[in-house]
Amino acid sequence: MMRSAAAALLLAGSTIAASATEATAPRTRPAPAGGGAKVCLLYANRIGLAGRLIRRTYPGPPNYESVARGDRPETVLVLALTKPACMAEDKTDRDGTSPAIARITEVQLAATTRDLGGIKPGRALRVTGQAFAAHTGHHHTPIILGDVRVEPSP
Repeated sequence: MMRSAAAALLLAGSTIAASATEATAPRTRPAPAGGGAKVCLLYANRIGLAGRLIRRTYPGPPNYESVARGDRPETVLVLALTKPACMAEDKTDRDGTSPAIARITEVQLAATTRDLGGIKPGRALRVTGQAFAAHTGHHHTPIILGDVRVEPSP
């Protein structure tokens, strides 16, 4: 189930180089212990991510385990990051729904190809959006990016 996969990624003590940048003021937190200059992204900021757009199908309801055994397929857009990223825990979040997450390599986009201006899977791109941690069976990566906007090509 997705929650156990996300829980396995909650390695707050790890140090990971951020692959992404803050899209607003550069408010980031150093990675925990031994992190040197490595920085984790903050949930409170709109963030920028770069990578390759892919379409991936995951098992959905009723059991979120296997399409072959009858679970409904859920096809989503995922950004395979150019470099791994990490998220710093939001200590102001009293519900605990914004944990520290290390080594994020893929981010599910809460968007369609139409929302992305018709960009097809397989293409490299940069997007900005508001990150939140996976919290339902429909969230298939540790971080989901909402309010997604494609950045212009350099």
